[in-house]
Amino acid sequence: MGVQAMRGGRRKALIGVGVLLALLVAALVVVQQTSGGSDRAVSEVAAAPARSSPTVGSDSAASDAAAPEAAVPPASGGQAAVVPLGGRRELVRTAELGVEVAEPASAVRRIRTAVVVAGGFVAEERSVGAGSRLVLRVPAEALDRMVDDVGALGQVTARSGEVLDATGEIVDLDARVASQTASVARVRALLAEAATISDVMAVESELARREADLDSLTGRLGVLRDQVALSTLTVDVRATAAPAPVEPGGPAFLDGLAAGWAGLTAVGAAAAAVVGFVVPFVPVLAVLGGIAWLVRRIVRARRAPAPAGGRGGPGLDGES
Repeated sequence: MGVQAMRGGRRKALIGVGVLLALLVAALVVVQQTSGGSDRAVSEVAAAPARSSPTVGSDSAASDAAAPEAAVPPASGGQAAVVPLGGRRELVRTAELGVEVAEPASAVRRIRTAVVVAGGFVAEERSVGAGSRLVLRVPAEALDRMVDDVGALGQVTARSGEVLDATGEIVDLDARVASQTASVARVRALLAEAATISDVMAVESELARREADLDSLTGRLGVLRDQVALSTLTVDVRATAAPAPVEPGGPAFLDGLAAGWAGLTAVGAAAAAVVGFVVPFVPVLAVLGGIAWLVRRIVRARRAPAPAGGRGGPGLDGES
């Protein structure tokens, strides 16, 4: 009985150890599968930018654009996108026009009406004094007609125009938008396959970055297409300078009288200025003259001979 009890205890111990080992092996397998899936998701997210980078002229951008998701393939071999022969050119046109008119307010009203009829709008308007400056956005095909209509309102004083070929840039942006759209779609697919919180966070961060790049590219493309579709015309409206009035006939009597009066006034002013300059010196000259006269009299009185009677008083009195 004792031996059989010992053998039964050993069997139970071995069975318990075997069950414990089986549980440990199963736990290790589960951990390895989980870590392997996480590493695979992160590696796919890290590798995705290299496959769908929107860099212009790079081999990776060319390979991404050639994928089934890309609608417009960019140029390959590290070269910029080129428009096929016979393709429509994407042109950004701008023009400036200076006009002198007799009535600026009426001309501005007519310009506003002409812009609306042409299918455009007034983007900016500033009025300074008797003139105005308007920035018009009109359809590209109506720009030349609009310039002629505005120039017919008065005398053209200045005229200029500029054309920018944006075909290559628009084609390149189209390709980059298509490539980035496909890249965002692939990252969203990875997000749907993420199994753990760390996988979800990594994929969402990458998805946010790529969506921001896509929004930036889409915005740039929209601005360029708007500039191509609507040309910009800047109009400077000024009032015509009025000529100086010319009086008919030669000088009349009143003109001569006015000229004489002006000359008399000038002479009087000059005389008054001379008098005003001399008046301050009159008291000084009077004092100096009185001193000179007194000295002269004293000298003459000393040189005169004394009278015979020995009295000089009457003689002096008589002389004085």
